[in-house]
This record gives sequence, C-alpha cells and structure tokens, in this order.
Amino acid sequence: MSTPPDLHRLTAEISARMVRSTIDSLDEDITQALAEVLPALNIDRGGLISVSNGSPIAHVEYAWYSDGSTEVSRDINLVEHFPWVYQRLVIQQRIMSISNLSDFPLEAAVDRRSHEAIGTKSILSIPLMIGRRVHHVMVVHTLKTERTWPEEVVEQIRLIGEIFVSALQRREAELALKVTGDRLELAARSAGCGMWELDLETGVFWITHKAREHFGFGKDQHVTMMEVMARIEPEYHALVLAKIEEARRTGGEVTVKYRLLDAGAGSSWLVSRGRVAEVGPERRKLLVGVTLDITESMEMEQRLQDKVREIEELKRQLERENEFLRKEAGAIVEQGEVLGSSARMREVMTQIAQVARTGSTVLLQGETGTGKGLIAQTIHRLSDRGSRPMVKVNCAALPGALVESELFGREKGAFTGALSKQRGRFELAHGSTLFLDEITEMSLETQAKLLRVLQDGEFERLGSPQTIKVDVRVIAATNRNMEEEVEHGRFRRDLYYRLSIFPIMIPPLRERPEDIPQLVWEFVSEFGERMGKKIRRIASRDMETLQAYAWPGNVRELRNVIEHSLIVTAGETLNLQRLTPSHNVIEKGRSLEDMQRQYILSVLKSTRNRIKGAQGAAEVLQMKPSTLYSRMRKLGIIPERV
Repeated sequence: MSTPPDLHRLTAEISARMVRSTIDSLDEDITQALAEVLPALNIDRGGLISVSNGSPIAHVEYAWYSDGSTEVSRDINLVEHFPWVYQRLVIQQRIMSISNLSDFPLEAAVDRRSHEAIGTKSILSIPLMIGRRVHHVMVVHTLKTERTWPEEVVEQIRLIGEIFVSALQRREAELALKVTGDRLELAARSAGCGMWELDLETGVFWITHKAREHFGFGKDQHVTMMEVMARIEPEYHALVLAKIEEARRTGGEVTVKYRLLDAGAGSSWLVSRGRVAEVGPERRKLLVGVTLDITESMEMEQRLQDKVREIEELKRQLERENEFLRKEAGAIVEQGEVLGSSARMREVMTQIAQVARTGSTVLLQGETGTGKGLIAQTIHRLSDRGSRPMVKVNCAALPGALVESELFGREKGAFTGALSKQRGRFELAHGSTLFLDEITEMSLETQAKLLRVLQDGEFERLGSPQTIKVDVRVIAATNRNMEEEVEHGRFRRDLYYRLSIFPIMIPPLRERPEDIPQLVWEFVSEFGERMGKKIRRIASRDMETLQAYAWPGNVRELRNVIEHSLIVTAGETLNLQRLTPSHNVIEKGRSLEDMQRQYILSVLKSTRNRIKGAQGAAEVLQMKPSTLYSRMRKLGIIPERV
C-alpha cells in the first residue's frame, strides 16, 4: 500500500498546526491530527504511547479508534504482556513491523497471545527518541484485515510521531520555564527586587517593572547599557564596568553597590547581583541578576559611621595596628591580586589605560616577581581582544630548540620527535593577545622570525612552505636590562626597537614601600578565606619590618611570606614569621640607626654596590649621591668595605 497523495499535504498542515499550538490547545490538536491521519492510511486503531524511563508501565497518552474498534487499557505493563515488543522497541530501539501475527518469532508467544486478545491483525510500532532513550512509541493497528507496511508509510508515520513528540517537548519546556519564571518573579517582588538581563554582546537590557522603577525608566522605554550608566554617578562607572568584566571572565557571581544621580528627590543607593548564563544554541552570553534599593540601609550605615568615628580616632591613638587598610583608589584587582596604589604604580596604571585599546606592542620591564604577567593580563582584558583568552609563552621555561616550534607550530616530521602536526601559539592567539614572558631568553634565529611576524603578520610552520597570516597583539616581558642585552649582542636591536613601541617599567617593591600595607592586607584576606582564618590585626612593628625589607623577590616573595605567616597564625593577630638572615630583614627591637644601616646595606647589595647612576643605590633610595655618602659615613658604612 502506498502513501495517499494528500497525506504529505496533511502532514505539512499538522506540522504547522503543532507550531501554532499553545500549552492549552496541544492535547486537542494532537487528538484531532490522529483522527485525520489514521483513517487516511486505513488504520483502525492507533496512538502515541509514553514510555517512562526505567519503568515497564507505558501510558496511552493519545489514541484514536475507528467505529467498532476494541479499545485498550490506558496503562499497559509492557514487560508482562508484551516482553518481546518491549525488548525490541525500548531496549534495542528498533522499529517493529508485523503484517501477520504469525510473523512473531517463537520467543514472542506472549506478545502474540496479547495481540490476539485485543483483536490485532497487523502492527506497526515506531520508537521516538529524545536524547538517547525512547520517550514515546507511535503505534498503529489494523483490526479488520492484514496489511504490509511499505517504507514510505513507515517514514510518514515516523515523521508525524516526531512532530507530536517535538511539540510535547516544547510544551514541557515552556511549562517548566513558566513555573521557574513565576517563582522568581514572586520571590523578587516579595523582596522588593528588580530583575534584569544584560546581553553582553549588544548591551541591551531586559528589565522588570520594579527594576524600571529603581532606575527611573518609562514602561516601554528601550533600555541599553549606556542609558543605565547615564543614571549612575560617574565615580561608580569604573567599579560597575569592572564587576561586569569580572562576571564575564570568571562566570562567578558578582555584587556591586553604587549610587544613582540625584533626580530631585535625593540620590538613592542600589545593589546589583548577577552572574553570566549562556542561552540558546549559539550560547549567547547574558548577565542575569537582580537589583535592590538599599538607600535606607546605606543612610543608616552612614549615621553609624559618624557615631563611631570618635571611637576609631581613639583606637588609632592607642594602637596603630589597624592603620594599614586596603586602599581602593587606583587599585587593579585581577584574579584575586592587587598591584598597589602608590604614585609609581598609578603612573603604571595610567600607561596601561593609555595603551590597552590601541593594539600596539607593549614591552614590560621589571624585576622578577613585580607582576609583569598580571599587568599583561590587565592590558589584554581592557583591550578589544579581552573577550578571548590570552595565550602565554614562557621563553625561559622551554628548551631553546622548542621555542620556535611552540611559537610557529610544526608539520609532522619537521624534526626528530615531531610525530604529529601542531599549531603554534601565534595561530592559537589569532584575534587575541600573545604574551612572551622572559623574551630575552629567545635565540637570535627565533628573534629574526619573530620580527617578521611583528612587521608583516605572517610566518611559516616548521617543515611547511605555506605562509600563514595572523592578527596578534604581542606583549613582551623581561627582567633583564634590554639595552645591555642589545649592546652585548644577545638581542637584536631592530627587534628591541619594534618591541619597545610602548615600554612600561614596573618598579620593584623596595621602591614603593607604601604599597606594602595594601598588598599585605590583600594577601591576608585571600589566604585567610582559603584557610578559614579571620585576621583582624597586624602589629605596627611587624608592618614596619615588612616595609623596611628590600624584597629581592618583590610581590611574589611578599605573597609567600604572608601565606607562611597565615599558616602558623592561631589567633586574630597575624603571627609574622621572622625572615631568615638571608632575607636581610630588620630584627624587632633594633635602634633606628641599626634599621637604617641594615636597609642601606640591603639596597647596596641589590644594586651590586653601585651608588651613582641609573638603578644605583642613590636612585633607589631617592637620595642625592652626596647625601647618601654622608649618611653612610654617619652610620659607619665604608664604601671600600661594602
């Protein structure tokens, strides 16, 4: 038997009808569709049966019967009455086509008797999948005559069944979404929260009525990120944008408090909390969250702060252990770390802001542990390429022979041990940023190839003549004096000029001791949270000791010292471990002259006894050489004996 010519048209109409179906009309639409399709195929009984995962009980969810046909139970124990059918349809996930009950194999005797009992002549059962399991079965029977099931009929019935299941699945998702939405809306209204979604690609907001009230938007007003920022006081713009970037980068939950511009009724305070969600097949990123008006609580907090100000002043007079609070102005927070807010670091931050969005090559210079990698990451995140991951190569950590392969890639068999094709870091960084750490460790041959990429944006993989073009922004870093490296012939002069389009010199920690309290508290907070410890005090003498130390390992060394101290601290006051003699740290109880003598000696050691000139001790100590000589004589430090 062939498919009736009008069935294809009818199938198309049913498909369109299922798309238009609502949550309430879908059951009626499916029942009506069965009543239209099955008679056209000369079928006496048929329907859609739902199969529960792990249960032998199947439920006749939708059914149609011709006049005089025997109806079947709505709930059927497939394992008991149709065990062979259950194995074939649900377990093996295969279509079952029976033209005559004698077609059943011997092991299907139970199934044959069950069909005889309900008057079945011919059977077609088609499993319908959702994911990897059978979710429904489309079943049709003839009761009056036997018939065959041509492939075109099987495919048409399968298509109709899949249309039904797709519509049911859509309704289930809509119902679940509606329930979730209703619950969230009810919870938000009860808490006085406004709900919103920010499309991170377009900058367009969806917001609820309550959120519109918070910001003063009209009922039908189109809301964008620019319009939201226009209602926030400018001093909070950077904070809000940084929190959005943090949510985009980490995927974690972020919270930010900010004040709205005074619209005539007094300024109000809001707190927003949200996290990034990926929706749709294109995995579109939305920042989803809620906003709450906290004006009353902020005003109360301000009144409390005014009341306790006198107490705080008295506490500072009695004990200055809490004077080193983390400063907010100018701090760069990235992955739980800070760089500092001293004048020197503010200069660095200004340079970062100037160069970040330009796409120009940047050269970072500074001692080991000063945070070059963190600054590179910050430049990348603030650039137009920040949505993509930054690719990093530590030239000092790779054998010289492998640096070129890592940068430019290789073809299989390019050299001994190259067992497979490999894309290089430049290819991986296409459209993003490549951070070349310790670039002075690169061989002169590799430097020449790097220069070509910087100039022309193209290179070849090892073992391949094919030229590859890339769009990569390069940030390089070194702890060496680049000019000395060039003068000694260890680094190409033309590459140095190409890299140093925008050089940034990161000062060592000893040149900015005013940053140490901020860094210490940041590390105390970070490690305290990780270890489950709450540190409330750091003795003033301990902080002075930390500020007096020359820190040859810079921020990284300071971080390690604080982590070690947190480990051994039992109470709420940080138990600063005395640094070993090799650290040249100043012991507690020493006189001021001893502290000055030891500090000057540590600086002289770090500058290799150079007093005058660039990076000499006088420059590090920010003193005139003549003043330093006078101080050394007073302290008994003889230059010839240093």
